[in-house]
Amino acid sequence: EGKSTATLELVGDQVALLDALAATGKPLVVVVISSKPLVLPPSALGAAAVVHAFNPGMQGGRAVAEVLLGLVEPSGRLPVSFARHAGQQPTYYNQIRGQHGSRYADLTQRPAFVFGEGLSYTTVAYSGLEVLTADVGESDTLRARVTVHNTGDRPALETVQLYISDTVTSVTWAEKELKGYRQVTLAPGEEREVLLELPVSECTLVDAAGRRVVEPGAFELLVGPSSDDGALLRAGFTVKA
Repeated sequence: EGKSTATLELVGDQVALLDALAATGKPLVVVVISSKPLVLPPSALGAAAVVHAFNPGMQGGRAVAEVLLGLVEPSGRLPVSFARHAGQQPTYYNQIRGQHGSRYADLTQRPAFVFGEGLSYTTVAYSGLEVLTADVGESDTLRARVTVHNTGDRPALETVQLYISDTVTSVTWAEKELKGYRQVTLAPGEEREVLLELPVSECTLVDAAGRRVVEPGAFELLVGPSSDDGALLRAGFTVKA
């Protein structure tokens, strides 16, 4: 505390320690305590698991131990994205279309860990996303459903995340934005249909005149366990004038 680093990398001999531990070939879990997202070395990224505890406070040691021992089910989701290298900054999930692309730097632009990401001791599969109100007005409520299936043998507290993408806009706007979420408890092997609702009035952008408005046209609903495009199911809907 009071000694914030100007770099995103680990300092001192921490990387050498992680490299030595990874070289043993034994299963490795890395617990990161930091106030900001860090650029982790390959030895940490290749670990069996990474627990980011941020600044967990006086009871943090007990909390981390309970997670590592499996006494509680990990259910946290990242409120930020983690860069793979400093050159890809700024790193956040709702970037403006075309802001970076894939050639902004000579290294990958894919984050190490994305906004909304998080693992537990089980796995949950998503399927069957369906928009129930395909044509809506600004004063309406968008309704959809998705099926989540706990495919493991441990209980789960799954955070079903709902993103919106305005596909054609009059101004440059974010590729997608988180608009809501539902937390669902799932017993081992349980499959459940989750109903999702979102006021269309929240599907806004800021136009050229500086007004926050809902523009009529085509939208996409994206639902999944994180902001990672590869993990999101997609379904279209239309906002009428």
